[in-house]
Amino acid sequence: MRKRTVIALALCGMLLAATGCRKETGNSQQAPAKNSVAMVSAAGGTPIELRYVPEGFPLGLSVSQGFALHLFETPGGNQGFKTLPPDSGHKRYYDEFAIAGRSHLVITEESTPPRFYFDENRNGNLTDDRGPFIAEKEGLLPNNVSIQIRYDAEKVVAPYRLWLFGSPMGGVRFYPVCHWQGELTIDGRSHPLVAFDGNADGDYSNDPLAIDANGNGTADDGEQLKPGDEITIDGKQVKLVAVSPSGLTVRLIW
Repeated sequence: MRKRTVIALALCGMLLAATGCRKETGNSQQAPAKNSVAMVSAAGGTPIELRYVPEGFPLGLSVSQGFALHLFETPGGNQGFKTLPPDSGHKRYYDEFAIAGRSHLVITEESTPPRFYFDENRNGNLTDDRGPFIAEKEGLLPNNVSIQIRYDAEKVVAPYRLWLFGSPMGGVRFYPVCHWQGELTIDGRSHPLVAFDGNADGDYSNDPLAIDANGNGTADDGEQLKPGDEITIDGKQVKLVAVSPSGLTVRLIW
């Protein structure tokens, strides 16, 4: 029978930890393979490729928390673990983590710093994926970690950085602390574009694209577009066609 470890943290401690988020270096921040531009350009509009930024809450955009882990101390028979990494002597937890529309097996290793084994290809084998991914701080929680998520429809693997924290509501939850950024140039003037996973599901296509049209460093209500929405910039109508699920590419008409 599995034991469940629930870690509860005070809200003030969570907020202090959030302000301490920092950029991570290493192979977990590798740029994704750039195969999506050709795929999305056929669907209409002009594709603009965005660049990954391992920082959260851009342009003052709001965010919801996502559920990450239960921290089960033994793997469940129905979870689908087939091949595990060699025993390291550190305590491990076994979970399924739903992100980007898929369920992935995860092993959280309570080493110093913690390690995360992420079943990117969803085959139950935790030894044939990228990683393990190393957390940024020594303690288990709260902590930042960057993983690599596979987006099969785009044929890309893209980085995704999380701030993990124990929740009074139970289990381990997270905020995305990363986004994709680019520029839209109209008549020689550049306007920042930001794709942010505000609903914390790993899919940027169902989140608004922010365009800082007035240059005030904030995504105002009229500057947050969903597919089909339009905004006037420098006298020109700009229409959002789509954002790719990975966040790598947006398509606009202007």
